[in-house]
Amino acid sequence: MIYLDSCAILKLVVPEDESAALRTFLSSRGSEGHATSALAQVEVPRALIRIGAPQELLDSSEDLLDRLLRIRLSDPALRAARRFPARHLRTLDAIHLASAEHLEHTLTAFVTYDKRLADAAGERDLPVVSPGQPAAER
Repeated sequence: MIYLDSCAILKLVVPEDESAALRTFLSSRGSEGHATSALAQVEVPRALIRIGAPQELLDSSEDLLDRLLRIRLSDPALRAARRFPARHLRTLDAIHLASAEHLEHTLTAFVTYDKRLADAAGERDLPVVSPGQPAAER
């Protein structure tokens, strides 16, 4: 299972430098499932609205989110999110991290382009990838 944080999902909706590499990475992984936190159902559209994205992009993001396994915000996940020791980890990123950890042994890739989240996920031994981004920037 490949976990996509909201930043990665946005790169699939709004063309950015890493978008093509991310699409190539996902297609190279064949039939592996894709997951995200239920949080992304709010976070992604809000980010698009913030940048003044047209309705077509909002619709596209909803279609994409509908195709992902969405990990619900359960009490155990929220408890885990508030207990992460990484001081630099922001609230929503902690929820993404807890959601990805919910996948346990089925998680094959944790896709993020957020350095703080990538660092925290790496500290927890998650398989962090940022397709299209040089390793030094992760």
